[in-house]
Amino acid sequence: MYATEANLVARFGGEIDELKLMHASASTAVQDALQDATEEINGYIGGRYTLPLPNVPSNLERMACDIARYRLYFQQPTEEVRKRYEDAVSFLKLVATNKAHLQIQNVETSQIVDDQPKNKPSTAPIGTTYTGGVFGDAVLNMMPSIK
Repeated sequence: MYATEANLVARFGGEIDELKLMHASASTAVQDALQDATEEINGYIGGRYTLPLPNVPSNLERMACDIARYRLYFQQPTEEVRKRYEDAVSFLKLVATNKAHLQIQNVETSQIVDDQPKNKPSTAPIGTTYTGGVFGDAVLNMMPSIK
């Protein structure tokens, strides 16, 4: 998870305890909200960053807290809570479209790691010869074609 209950309490104080009391499942309400926030964030950043992240940047922790707080308001969130949630989602959408970056720091080198390319299969340009694998061009040329 990108944030903990302690992070929520540090940011929003006693409001979190009040919100817990409003839930039927008060014992798991905060953990459920934090899990929902993590899954929502992963939905946006998972296309660009390899998950799990090597470490959590502070802006992602803040957004996780804002999203979890919004989720804890299961009835009517205040205008400020709704605005903070919408701001977090707006930023995550920018990250998803490569218009913003998370500034994830590599633990060993202390350098900022931008989104590394994932191990996605690459395609060869049209007209190139495939020389690896089970069937080479010579074998494929002997196979009947479908017309």
